Amino acid sequence: MKSYIALIAGLALAGASVVYAADDEKMKSDDKATTSEQHSSQGKLSSMDPDKLEGMNIHNDSKEEIGDIDEIVKDKSGRHMAVIGLKNSMKEVAVPLDTLSMSSDGETLTTSMSQEELLALPDYDPMDMESADD
Repeated sequence: MKSYIALIAGLALAGASVVYAADDEKMKSDDKATTSEQHSSQGKLSSMDPDKLEGMNIHNDSKEEIGDIDEIVKDKSGRHMAVIGLKNSMKEVAVPLDTLSMSSDGETLTTSMSQEELLALPDYDPMDMESADD
C-alpha cells in the first residue's frame, strides 16, 4: 500500500513539473514577444517624422500622464532626444528617444522613468542639441 501511495505521489509531482515547465516556457515566450514589440516600437520612433511625435503625451509605467513631447532634437553625437515638458512643472528635460515606447494604439508614449526621476534630470539646454531636421 505504501508503495502505491508513493507511486501516486511521484506521478503527481512529475505531472506538476511538466505543467510548471510548460508555464515557464510560455512566460519566457510572452516576455520575448513583449520585448520584441518594445524594440520594434522604439526603432519606429527614431524613423518617424519628428513633427508627428511632437505634442504626444508621455505616460509612466503606471499609465499616469507625466508630460508631453515639445520637440525632437539630436545631441552632439547624433542621438535622437525627446524634449519633454513635464506636467505641473515649468521644467523641460531631454531623454533619449529610444528609451520611450509607443502604445499599441499609437496615441501615447511610455517611459519607465517616474515623474520624480525626470524632475531630477538636468534642465533641457538647447545649446547642447541640434535640430533633428539636420
